[in-house]
Amino acid sequence: MTIPTESYEDIFKNYSDALLWMEKIGVKFSSGRTQHYKKLISHWKDHYKVATKKEGNIIFPDFVSSIFEIHNFIDIYKAFQNTPNNQLVHIVEKLQKGINGPINSAEESPKSTAARNFLFEASFAARAHRPANNVLAILDAVSDTGIKIDNKKLWVECKRITTVGKIEDNVKKACKQLESTLKNKSGSGHRGIVAIEVTKLFHSGDQILVSENDTQLKNSIDKMMDNFIYKYSEIWQKLFDLSNNKIIGLVIQFAFMATSESRSLLVHTSQ
Repeated sequence: MTIPTESYEDIFKNYSDALLWMEKIGVKFSSGRTQHYKKLISHWKDHYKVATKKEGNIIFPDFVSSIFEIHNFIDIYKAFQNTPNNQLVHIVEKLQKGINGPINSAEESPKSTAARNFLFEASFAARAHRPANNVLAILDAVSDTGIKIDNKKLWVECKRITTVGKIEDNVKKACKQLESTLKNKSGSGHRGIVAIEVTKLFHSGDQILVSENDTQLKNSIDKMMDNFIYKYSEIWQKLFDLSNNKIIGLVIQFAFMATSESRSLLVHTSQ
């Protein structure tokens, strides 16, 4: 895990560039959450330096949530900005759905999770896409997304999990979906993996993880991941034992807004 050191001004520029790119590739915007984030960060990126304590108490929680939310859009933009538009049809579809939903993730209900679910699929593809290393996202995958490494293909099913009680159901569903995909793929070059996003099992999206310095912050995040795997790995391991042996593993992702007090900067950290 690396800890970013971007200023709020840099984050705002990257997000503005991401929105312009999204519009260019065909995403249609309304006055939804993406514009709310832009307006709030545009004001607060400078104003936080001179804001009164009262203003900070009112605005800061929404600012934290906004900074937390925009990083998926920035990651997708940075990964695919040089990809020809005609190869981005499925990414555009996911982004078009992903810009909807409640402004703050803390306001999600079981009926309003779809937008961020699609955004997770697109952001996972973005994080995997490393053309310089010959690792490519499969942008027309029959599964949620896929990864091509040399002549091998990994088919990926993505699940955002919002309660501990849903871990088993979601992983089981992903395994069944992968088995259906793999059944139609011949040859030894096909494998499946499950990707789960579990941020909401740790926090609702508007909390800050505070550490004294970067080393302590890294150690805290690593410990959270280790504890999560230790506590729940038996659930998915049991399911993998009963599934197609071409399903080779599970990727876990979560994210936090955090501050390293030695730098006094709010940062987005993910694992």
